[in-house]
Amino acid sequence: MNLLFVRLSFIATILFCGDLCFAQSLNKIINNQLQTDPQEKIYIHYDKNSYVTGDTVWFKAYLFTGSKRSRAGKNFYLELLDNNGKLLNRLTAPIFESTASGNIVLPTDTAIHAVYCRAYTEVMLKGDSSFIYMKQLSVVNLPKAAEIANSPPPVIHFLPEGGDWINGIPSLMAFKVTDANGMPVKAEGVIKNNGATVTEFATTHDGMGAFTMLAQPNQSYTAVWKDAAGNEHTTALPTAKPNGISLHIADVAAGKKFYIFRSKDADAADKQVTLVAQSNGTIAYQIRVDLSNAEMSNGTIPVKDMPSGILYITVFNKNLKPIAERITFVNNHDYSFNVDTSFTAISKLKRGLNQLKLAVKDTIRSNYSISVTDADIDDASSNQDNIVSRLLLTGDLRGKIVNPYYYFANQTDDVTKNLDLVMLTHGWRKYNWSTDTAKTLTDTIPNHRFLSINGKVTGVRANGFKPGTYATIYVETPDGSSVMLPLQVSDNAGFFRDGLIYYGDAKLYFKFQDKNLASNKIKLTVDNGLVKNYIYPFMKPAPDTSITLNAAPVQLSKRVQDYMLQLKNTRELKEVQIKSKGVSQEKKIDKVYTTGVFKDGISTNLMVGDDPRATNYGSLFQYLQGKIPGIRISNPLGDVPSIVWRNDPVAFFLNNFSSSAADIRNTPMMDVEYVKVYDPSMGGAFGAYGGVISVYTKRGKGFVYNDKNNKMLPLAGYTPVKDFFSPDYATAVNAPSAPDLRTTLYWNPNIILDKGKQEYLIKFYNNDVTRKFKIVLEGMNFDGKLVHIEKVL
Repeated sequence: MNLLFVRLSFIATILFCGDLCFAQSLNKIINNQLQTDPQEKIYIHYDKNSYVTGDTVWFKAYLFTGSKRSRAGKNFYLELLDNNGKLLNRLTAPIFESTASGNIVLPTDTAIHAVYCRAYTEVMLKGDSSFIYMKQLSVVNLPKAAEIANSPPPVIHFLPEGGDWINGIPSLMAFKVTDANGMPVKAEGVIKNNGATVTEFATTHDGMGAFTMLAQPNQSYTAVWKDAAGNEHTTALPTAKPNGISLHIADVAAGKKFYIFRSKDADAADKQVTLVAQSNGTIAYQIRVDLSNAEMSNGTIPVKDMPSGILYITVFNKNLKPIAERITFVNNHDYSFNVDTSFTAISKLKRGLNQLKLAVKDTIRSNYSISVTDADIDDASSNQDNIVSRLLLTGDLRGKIVNPYYYFANQTDDVTKNLDLVMLTHGWRKYNWSTDTAKTLTDTIPNHRFLSINGKVTGVRANGFKPGTYATIYVETPDGSSVMLPLQVSDNAGFFRDGLIYYGDAKLYFKFQDKNLASNKIKLTVDNGLVKNYIYPFMKPAPDTSITLNAAPVQLSKRVQDYMLQLKNTRELKEVQIKSKGVSQEKKIDKVYTTGVFKDGISTNLMVGDDPRATNYGSLFQYLQGKIPGIRISNPLGDVPSIVWRNDPVAFFLNNFSSSAADIRNTPMMDVEYVKVYDPSMGGAFGAYGGVISVYTKRGKGFVYNDKNNKMLPLAGYTPVKDFFSPDYATAVNAPSAPDLRTTLYWNPNIILDKGKQEYLIKFYNNDVTRKFKIVLEGMNFDGKLVHIEKVL
């Protein structure tokens, strides 16, 4: 009896260990895929839908990973390309609160036929290049390319559900018909086998459709179909496999019903399978299925508690090989939050004042961009890609999806069915599961915090530097601000420091603290850590709408022609003379000292330079004690002060450059002019979850130092950002001598609301001609929820 018990226990232990090892191996494969390739995605809100050559494109980019704000990338790149992939213009910007904003000017060359916008981060370059942001901008006065003689006929693609068509198993066969530009084409036809009609099919939505078929062994099937023009085509269906696994997904009240079928002569490994469902980088459901004694099994995946988005369902066999995959969409309508928009004043008179108030009841920090344009020339975009459809749909799928917001603006059964057609025709990825996602092409992509100083010293000592040899870097930015950064030079004469944020070309001065080193023999090579070139081939995206290729010039409205003429004569309405209202001393100081992401924002600001008692303190940390609720400061006069907020360390910036507590401690109080303190909710944007203290010194925002003993090199920073021009006619001294023909009346990419500020008042003046306003508000909160509002008034 005891011997039998021991044997049974031994067998049970072996089985348990086998199951445990299998589960661990499968989880390793899945988690490796989800964690090593977190697929960052970008959505860009443009100030308007169409432009002319020489126009300024104002934009705000939102970055996501899964359904959450992305905290991966720190540097944002935006490029303008022509129809041949030639680089026309390039912009770099820091990523702040998972967003980046700026402006870029379109070329005035009308010889090109199209302008494309490409955007990416270092994280995206290291991932799947097919998900890098690409969009064709609508530039209405560019000549269209001449029509190509004998343009390619439309094509049809047949896509069996789950990935493979298996003999003897009823399968759902999806299909999609597109033209040469990837746009949908209506079609209908029949499936034939040896001349006999097996079934009929027809597109039901945007060139897509589906039908059910049972493939028989040793048979071939052909589609005979006609496109919308009545032209007949013949296309062979994919060859069915003799055996294998088939997966079917259906929507039911309880969730997603799955059916797993196997052929009668399926391989032994295909009779023990595991179904895994994952969403937003997290395994949401997993089950082992035994098909040893059954040719079909089914179950239901509960989805009511899952976040809205694409659910990836994969079937692995006993050998951990993926053998079937299907994506489906979960829509629990939990992705948005409410923003109240109300006009407190509206005027469509010439140069009339308009006021729009934004209000939120939620106290969660939220970040918005808003544009107001001339609705007569900026077409409505009700179903085009926006922040909602990009995050939940188009950012995760390959191929062109027409009018993607249609699937979220409506909640009917037909929309649900049509969205499932998108899943069937865009979602099978041919098992891109891998334990090794590294690419030699991306090995040189940097991964720094914002800008960096990454350099090498040559010409001093052939045998390298002694440990502990220091140098001093002085960086002076174009606006005159400067900072001193002590750096340790490594044994191989290299030095590095990241975390810098500035715009334009800075001047870098390098000086050794070791006076025995002859600076006149020093040679420096320095890099700012930004990606210099896009590393993948140019891939032209499909247009947003159907395009009729015609060499004839586009007929522009008089309104657009007048705007183009004014744009040609002057890039800004410099004729408008503005007399500014009085601003506070604090705002004056903020404007003088701060740049980029430090400008404005929600912060506690201290005018240290105006405080006559400030110089009585031994350090800034001693001065700050007790002034900022929640901050704990220890050893304020010591060599290594400790500053924490909500148990997390505080990050420091000195004159807009990343610094250390020691650097701040050693800055004399008589030099400190201005301090901005950002609480932890703001600090997360810098990767500093204990908040940020940004310190600014007197005398031209820094130190004066360019003596002849210092080595100087230019060091490029982020692309300078131009302020959006919005005239204030209430304070104009004289009426402008030229008409106001602006097409974008208001653009603000940096509206932030939180518990301390739940309302925001927008003021803008009409131009001389606009009679209808188009308003687009987009944004996200810190929980990753979204808002998209579009109105025409």
